[in-house]
Amino acid sequence: MKNLLLFITLFITGTTCLQAQTKTLHDVYGGIELTLPVVMGNGMGRNDNVILFRPDGTFNHQLEKPDWKTRVTGKYTIEGQNVLLQYNGGSKDKFILEADGDLDAGSYSLLKLDTYNSIPPGYYGFTSSSSSGGGATGMIFVGTSGKRGLYFDGKGNFTSNRSSATMVSGEGIGGGGSSKDSGAGTYIISNGILTLKYNNGHTEMHSFFSRPREKPIMAVVDGNIYFMEDDSKSKETVASHPPEKTNAGSTPISNSNTSVNSTTDAQSVLNNANMALGGARLDAIKKLQVTASTMGINALIKMDLDAQKVRVEQRRAQQLILVEQLVGDEGWQWKNGKKQNLPATRILEMKQSLRGGPLAFRKVNISRMEDVKVQPIKNNMTMITYKIDGTINLAILSSANQLAGEGIKLNQLMETAAFTSYKTVDGVVFPATEVQTNGTFKSNVSYDSYIVNPNFSDSDWRAPSL
Repeated sequence: MKNLLLFITLFITGTTCLQAQTKTLHDVYGGIELTLPVVMGNGMGRNDNVILFRPDGTFNHQLEKPDWKTRVTGKYTIEGQNVLLQYNGGSKDKFILEADGDLDAGSYSLLKLDTYNSIPPGYYGFTSSSSSGGGATGMIFVGTSGKRGLYFDGKGNFTSNRSSATMVSGEGIGGGGSSKDSGAGTYIISNGILTLKYNNGHTEMHSFFSRPREKPIMAVVDGNIYFMEDDSKSKETVASHPPEKTNAGSTPISNSNTSVNSTTDAQSVLNNANMALGGARLDAIKKLQVTASTMGINALIKMDLDAQKVRVEQRRAQQLILVEQLVGDEGWQWKNGKKQNLPATRILEMKQSLRGGPLAFRKVNISRMEDVKVQPIKNNMTMITYKIDGTINLAILSSANQLAGEGIKLNQLMETAAFTSYKTVDGVVFPATEVQTNGTFKSNVSYDSYIVNPNFSDSDWRAPSL
């Protein structure tokens, strides 16, 4: 269901040794801010925020640049517990220096990366994905995904691999391809500079910092945050790759003349999807309560479909950290003890939650779909593209007419989700897990429970105490 996890934020926690009275910083800090929609199917956003603070009051947040050691992207001051950042472009930021040394950014935390001259042995992975086009844009839908892996043996040897895959579908075409390349060699690290010397003579230099004391072990390579993976199979796979570049077999894009575009055929496909996902029981949903979790964040979602109300409560370690609520066309957000109006873009996203996932195929929503196009694609699946209220949507149905994935175009970006398992509650087939993407980032979300037509009271919609 689109947006069923509306902008969940990842907090990375840990311990450092800085004290609140510190007047300057001389360390690299890193953390991830994830915004995951709390309604099934809408994608997520991710910002890897890595900052090098210097004792002269300058900082650099562009560690991917070759001159990262000397580059200055702003200045900072420390006033009490507040770390105030002034970027060269004029924007400002504020962190709170906590007693344990973490930097609290309000919606996420930055951790001190304290290893500059060694690398904890293991396999580090970074995954990315993106998508564009498709739907009623008139453009071909293109989705890509990729992974970078680095394995260090702790004895000066490394192996690396990169893989990417592309899926293409659209008017009369469908297919995709994949590629891989890998390498091996020796490495040295000194003062945050990682030098990789490949067996074929190629040499690369990267910025590298790590935090080995707590799991998951985190490392930063050129400003991107990697995590050590415990999957021994991944390690063996990387270690076994030869150092030369290879191309995995590509699937050729094939022509198809079997698109289903007539109104009658499209209506039949939509009706079949409605029946496969629950039929009359799906149509009878008036209210819905969902619990979901991802990366240490738990979310409680309450939806009143007739009243057009959505509420998302996010908790970390049972502590309430964020509440967002929509009623009709207006909404508010509570965060850090403060309440403010939701911006127009967030209102649009939360409205989408009322017709995401299987809810999209309630008959009341089917009747509102415009510009519906139905097209067979690979693996006996069917792609449906349509508009509701001018918003472009797409849905992928399996051969059993179950919802295998969906997407929505918001803010000129096609956000997508793939449903990987299901659970049936009161006769309705809901996603149990999904992979969400937005731009270049990916995350797994677990939908832990569903309550169909719960009894909400006025207290369920009250704002937290300020």
